[in-house]
Amino acid sequence: MSPIPLTMVVYVTGGSLYISGATFICLLFLQFLLLDNEEQRPSRIHVLFDPKDALVDVVAVQGLGSTYPYTWMGKRKSTRRNTLSIPEAQGVRWLETYLPDDLPEARIMAFEYNSKWHYNADFLGLHEHASALLHALVDKRQDSPGRPILFIGHSYGGLVIKQTLILSRKSKTDPLDPRQRIADVESSIAFLGTPHQGSNHALFARVLSFIYRPFGGTYAHVLKLLSDSDRLVELDREFKDVLSEGQKKRTICFYETKGRVWSWPLGPIVTRTSAYLGQGLEAAMECDHNEMNKFFDRDERYKRFIGNLQRVYNPLADPAASDASKEELRKKFSGHIVNRSQYASTDLEGCIPETREKVVEEIVNWACNPTGEKVYWMVGMAGTGKSTIAYTLCERLKDEGILGTSFFCSTTEDQTHNMLSVFPTIAYALGTHSQRMADSLLGALKDKDVGDLNLRDTYTTLISSPASSSNSPFRGKTWIVVLDGFDQVRDTDRVETIISLILEHVHAVALKFFISSRPLSNKFKKDPQLRRLDLYDRPRQEVRQDIRLYVQRCLKKLAARLGDEGMGWPTEKEVDAVVDCATPLFIYASTVCSYVGEEDDSQIKRRLKAVIDKAPVKGSTKSPTDKLYALYAQITDVASKKCNEDIKEVLGLIVAARDHLSIQSIASLLVSDDGAESESRVSAALGPLRSVLSVPNDQNEEVRVIHTSFPDFLTDPARSNETYYHDPSECHRKLATNCMSLMKKVLDKDEIEGLPDPYSPMDKVKERVNISGALEYSCVHWISHVVEVYDLKPGSAKELEEAVTSFFEVRVLRWLVHMSVLGKLGHAAASLRRLELHGQASASIRRASMEARRLTSQSHSVVEDYPLQIYYSGLMRIPKKSDIAKRFQKDWNWEVASGLAEDWERCEGVLTLRKTVQSLIFSSDGRMVAAYTLGEIRIWGVEDLKELCVMRPPDDLTCIALSSDGKSVAAGFKTDGIQAWDVETKNERARDIGKELISCIAFIDNDQEVIYGSSKSICRYSVKSNERLTDIKVKLEGRPLSFSRDGRRAILRNQDHIYIINTETGDKMSTLDIPGFEVVAAAISRDGEKVVSGLRDGAIQMFGVQGGNEEARLIGHVNAVISVAFSGDDQQIVSGSLDASVRIWSVSDGKEEMKLVGHPNWVTSVAYSDDGLRVASGSWDNTVRIWSVEPGLEERQSSSVDRQRVTALALSSDSQRVFYARDRSRRIHIRNVDNGKEERPLIVGRHHVNTVAISNDGRHAVIARGKRLQIYNIDDGDPLADMEGHEDLILSVAFSPDNQKVATGSHDKTIRIWDPKISNKKEEEEEEEEEEEEEEEEEEEEEEEEEEMKLEGHKDSVWSIAFSADGSKLVSGSSDQSIHIWDLESESAMLKTLRGHTGPVLSVAFSSDSQKVVSGSHDKTVRVWDVETGEVKQQQMYGGSIWSVAFSPNNSKIVSGCNDHTIHVWDVEGGEMAVLEGHTDAILSVAFSSNQQRVVSGSHDTTVRLWDLETGKEVREMVGHTDSVQFVKFQEDDTVSSASDDSTYRTWDVRTGKQKTRAVAFDNWVGSIALSSDDRLLAVGLNSTIHILDMETGNERTLQGHTYRVVSISFLYNNEKIVSVSDDETARIWNVEKKEEERRLEIGSNEIYSATFSLDPKIVALRGWNGRIWFWNVETGAMEKKFESGREWMSSMSFVDNTHLLLWSHDAIEMWNVETGEQDENIPDTVNMPILLRDGWIYSPSAPNTRCWFPLDGISEVISDALCIVFVLMSGDIVVVKLKQPMPREQRSFRMR
Repeated sequence: MSPIPLTMVVYVTGGSLYISGATFICLLFLQFLLLDNEEQRPSRIHVLFDPKDALVDVVAVQGLGSTYPYTWMGKRKSTRRNTLSIPEAQGVRWLETYLPDDLPEARIMAFEYNSKWHYNADFLGLHEHASALLHALVDKRQDSPGRPILFIGHSYGGLVIKQTLILSRKSKTDPLDPRQRIADVESSIAFLGTPHQGSNHALFARVLSFIYRPFGGTYAHVLKLLSDSDRLVELDREFKDVLSEGQKKRTICFYETKGRVWSWPLGPIVTRTSAYLGQGLEAAMECDHNEMNKFFDRDERYKRFIGNLQRVYNPLADPAASDASKEELRKKFSGHIVNRSQYASTDLEGCIPETREKVVEEIVNWACNPTGEKVYWMVGMAGTGKSTIAYTLCERLKDEGILGTSFFCSTTEDQTHNMLSVFPTIAYALGTHSQRMADSLLGALKDKDVGDLNLRDTYTTLISSPASSSNSPFRGKTWIVVLDGFDQVRDTDRVETIISLILEHVHAVALKFFISSRPLSNKFKKDPQLRRLDLYDRPRQEVRQDIRLYVQRCLKKLAARLGDEGMGWPTEKEVDAVVDCATPLFIYASTVCSYVGEEDDSQIKRRLKAVIDKAPVKGSTKSPTDKLYALYAQITDVASKKCNEDIKEVLGLIVAARDHLSIQSIASLLVSDDGAESESRVSAALGPLRSVLSVPNDQNEEVRVIHTSFPDFLTDPARSNETYYHDPSECHRKLATNCMSLMKKVLDKDEIEGLPDPYSPMDKVKERVNISGALEYSCVHWISHVVEVYDLKPGSAKELEEAVTSFFEVRVLRWLVHMSVLGKLGHAAASLRRLELHGQASASIRRASMEARRLTSQSHSVVEDYPLQIYYSGLMRIPKKSDIAKRFQKDWNWEVASGLAEDWERCEGVLTLRKTVQSLIFSSDGRMVAAYTLGEIRIWGVEDLKELCVMRPPDDLTCIALSSDGKSVAAGFKTDGIQAWDVETKNERARDIGKELISCIAFIDNDQEVIYGSSKSICRYSVKSNERLTDIKVKLEGRPLSFSRDGRRAILRNQDHIYIINTETGDKMSTLDIPGFEVVAAAISRDGEKVVSGLRDGAIQMFGVQGGNEEARLIGHVNAVISVAFSGDDQQIVSGSLDASVRIWSVSDGKEEMKLVGHPNWVTSVAYSDDGLRVASGSWDNTVRIWSVEPGLEERQSSSVDRQRVTALALSSDSQRVFYARDRSRRIHIRNVDNGKEERPLIVGRHHVNTVAISNDGRHAVIARGKRLQIYNIDDGDPLADMEGHEDLILSVAFSPDNQKVATGSHDKTIRIWDPKISNKKEEEEEEEEEEEEEEEEEEEEEEEEEEMKLEGHKDSVWSIAFSADGSKLVSGSSDQSIHIWDLESESAMLKTLRGHTGPVLSVAFSSDSQKVVSGSHDKTVRVWDVETGEVKQQQMYGGSIWSVAFSPNNSKIVSGCNDHTIHVWDVEGGEMAVLEGHTDAILSVAFSSNQQRVVSGSHDTTVRLWDLETGKEVREMVGHTDSVQFVKFQEDDTVSSASDDSTYRTWDVRTGKQKTRAVAFDNWVGSIALSSDDRLLAVGLNSTIHILDMETGNERTLQGHTYRVVSISFLYNNEKIVSVSDDETARIWNVEKKEEERRLEIGSNEIYSATFSLDPKIVALRGWNGRIWFWNVETGAMEKKFESGREWMSSMSFVDNTHLLLWSHDAIEMWNVETGEQDENIPDTVNMPILLRDGWIYSPSAPNTRCWFPLDGISEVISDALCIVFVLMSGDIVVVKLKQPMPREQRSFRMR
């Protein structure tokens, strides 16, 4: 039962206390009777709500004179007041009904104690109540003694809580006392009207004490606690002593605002002053003292109460992150957050009081409202005060306890412009505020990196998932995130993406977002989650009133400064005048107030009057901006009168400056004849401009423009007069000159070159180099100012060019060193490129810029870590004829002896990958290039060739696209649809799932969308909103090859046709006049009007889109054209081909403009930069090359053959010559190390090819080498069969008409027929191993099966053979002077013998009807024979042996090739028709065209020639073969094929005389070479044979025994033996003199690829692809030991001694102990050769004090000796780096073997 408050009968009138006597006595007596008869309950705790896994205990303690539970019950509005009691059915027990919903993690308890204040209250004083509470808490919390506590104390109950905590702290004297834990745990306290300083009604308490004395009661203790007594003071002091700092912050004091009880206005029982503890928070409650702990509805009063209660509750339920968690978060988010983005870190200030109140209050109400929109977007034009409002909002939200975090974008903080950092910064801040949020973030990032997340994943992973409403870490609380200044961000597209992501997920997160910016887009206006406030739409009167308040307050402060406050200044008229001009721009008002107040006090009033007098009159039609500019004019005019010249100079610098500068930097950059301007003069000049410039007091801090409109005013001649107008071009010219003058003054000092160690790392250089702010600015921005002068006023640059020229001639390298120290080499390269391309710059400056840029890009890898190496390793690797090399080359121990171009070539850089480049694309600005290989997408900066990004999507990637700005990359897949990523973060931006193979993809619509196509549809997909926009079904069969730039057209290819289709409808626009299967690549011009296609035969066709007709055919490539692209202006086409070349073509006339040679292998992809200045090419050689296609650069003339892969390498012992072999070649090239010149190559097995023929279908080639017959696949040159059977050299070969058989004639007098489809030995690799004897038997059986027929009958060598047209007969000619005709279907075989020639028959051929045979002989005659009768029908005599004959297709003509270099054509019936002359050696092969009008011939002179029979003249000479041409044939009338003794097959375009396809080699190419230690013997592995060439005598010997390719050869130190390794899984030891195999080591694996002898000749070391090293005993043939090196690829190895082995890979050399199998760290001094260390440094013990650096990227092989190191690059280049001053030869004790 609740007592009747005695305050009911007390009221105050006129300051005196009056009591209604009779009423009071009756009520008092009734109260006494009621309380006296009430049951006295013991003290105890009631548990009202106990959730599972509670996080916090809430303990409510009631006040005096109350009864549990009624004291916590609120009466409903419909309940009539009852003076005696409140029936439970009519009340709301809010602790049980409301509070659990708002604090769901809390166990809620109420402490009941004897709180009656009548006569026996003195027996249960404050101490006793606190002790009871303490014991009860200990008892209830036995299972959770560490759980945080939230105390809620009403009135006197708050004092009980204070005493409880004091008692708990005092119990710490006994460490075992459990009561001490109550004070130790984290706790918060909410005091509801607790009288910390007593009550105003202590007088009434004394009256009560007097009245109750007759009843035996006393109120002494109540008096002490209700008056401002010593006891309260002591209690307060003791309580504050026991509170921790955290508890002090987590205390909130509620005070009542009403004092009316019933109808008596008594005033607050406990005043605000008494209710406040003096620390922590405080909050008002709109009620009287009795209602503070009673709520009858979830009304606004309850909501405000809960909101404030959560301010002290949430830190308990969700405490701030621990220090350990914060450290983990810091590590996870390092590099991805912006530190100076929160509002408190900015230079902003909040709104002046009473301004913007309505706007701020409206936003605060939105923030505090748990329902409604989740995003509030405030927009307004510049100068309307958005950031000020946002700042004020943050302050208010912080006071309300609901500010999550803020992100303020600023023009002065570049980091805040990075939109990719917004979500990580927000997440990091929320994580530090909340342990739960921190736990969620750390869990989400357990297996992820922030940098690997795209923008969408960043939001979902870091924001929406951790802050999910369904499992909120904030425990029912909604935090507000404030985002300001998004209009100042350069990347507005990402801003809209961020807003889209927020709106997409905000309904599911326990966050609200406030965003302020200028208007960006109207697309979000209708979103139901967004509320939008446009400041421009605010009532003008409201804005005006706010501006007026602002102006009034500012001027009032000035009046107070003058002592005129309240004296009538400023007048209302003056205020109105300012406000009229300012509205709606706050910037105008703030500028006026700042300008008026910046002067000394005597000028304030005068300045205000001057501003008003010059302001436009009210009602003026001037725009707000015009008014602002008029104000700027007045301010600048006044300032100029004080120090005109200084101000003009300073403002000119600020106007032109690219960055903020300090006063000190400005002074350093204002150079005059008298030296630098003093800082004091600069400060004096800036002083009068403080209203428009932020001028710091510290001269090292930056001067900033307050508003961007001020520089606009200064550079606008229409708004600023001659006095303060600043010509931008002149400003840039002066600043450029001053920058170069400052650099000259500083950079010309020797502080850099004076560094003793040219290998000083960056940190050492930084210690020596002091870069001031002015110097940094000059280094970074001087070029941009020069370019601005060229752009704005080219004619004024002459004087400037002299300084620029001097800069490049004297200090460009010092500048690059400083740029390296500043970490801005990439910026330097980009700036130099701008100068290089500027048409107004002189030719010399453009070339100097180009050279400096290319030096930077080639050496950035080392210079960014070792800046001084720009002088050494940097200059070492550039062309020696370059001006920069001549000017700055230093005397150094290292030089590139050979392998580099003499002058700058078109190839600007080579980017190396480890896989074939499949596609390339430039960004539109040409600054980046992207390539994809299997499983990788890589993006590089074009200027500095620095890798920017590597992404590893799934391996089934098919195509890529790069956005025009280079910020996004998209890819299509075989089965996974498409994906788009952010380049900077590598995070996914969009994904569309699909199952069809995506054949092409492109960005369109300003990079907002991608378009992609498959065989079924063409889709447009929004990268911005991550949704599919259209899905157009393709109405024709085929796959898209390419899209037009706008995405409206596509090229579609199927087997039969090429179509142009409309991508918006799927309809066909036109059909191109070419079969689809012929087209390999295609592209559409930028204007969409032309299509170019690359064909399999090497031709390029150009079509018009509208009609589909061919407009031009571009001929030049000799193999299939794999990739084509248009230039940005559609005037050129670039093509890449399997002939390894890149070519540039003119669209207008179809002529070849440029041929770019450099790739040693197929070119698979090409791309043109939009500016038309660069081409990129990707190749099968695993490189991307960047080419400059500007005029004036050297073009490399080497052929693709000269740059094929190096397969073998050796270095002479004197380090003077490099021996090497290239892919598919038997030439051994020899290069002089000193001059780089090539000596005459050695050709091993030069006469090894006897004869060659091509099948009729052009698919196979047969080559006779000695007694062996080899058949190759023409498509790739791979061998298909290797057959033996003849006992002597094979002299002739021929294919049957159906290509099913091959016939051979030999010196052994026999003819053999072979099956060319016989399986080769590659198939044997899959068979199980069997005994050697059984294998030999199987091989013999196989050989027998290969040979189908053996024809015997000739008595001498068979020189020529030919099949009849039906393949049933064979004709052969022999040295026995006879011709035999054989019936291949008869058992007797011999059909007829034709005799008549008097010399060896060298050539024979059947007529197409098989009725005649023509023959040519050494007797100089050609004879025509009748097959049936054997008679001679015709005979001709010529001047030499006849080596070739052929019938025309209709058998009416015969052509013959003679040893006298002539060709004769004659009619079978009527005699000679023509003599064709031109060859310079014997004609070995001839053939007719199908129309019989032309003849083709092949000769010993290595040429192929085309002849016109009508004129008898040579039409075309086709040059390319390097040995005798044994075979020629017309494939079509415009195509000729040829085969040669050089083991190559070629096809030729007879219209141009150029190769149509790349030469296919059928050679026994060199797989390994080795030199003897005395350089006398050269051992060469040629297929399975080892050739040993004596370099002195030229004699050659062979070692045969291996059955597969020899991959490694090594000499024993005394040159008596060699060890070889072969793919036949054996290693063999050979005696060089005896030419015998001494030992075969059965390895049993083809993983071995190298071998070397140890110093003990009994031991051989073998190394494998997998990093294993095996050691074999030569004498026993057994393996003795092995170990794992861990190096998958090792290019060389050599023994230092019997226990140490050097292993050489492409990027390091390592020493291994053979005995232990472990790596040794120290390389012995005996290793006197250059060593390539893993970081790219080349070090030589021969010169231990010097090093040079070489880029590891792109090295495929490396060898060294004491004098030099030889690099074989993946591009095919061989580079020799030489040591100029090595250790004397006699001191060298070791070399690589």
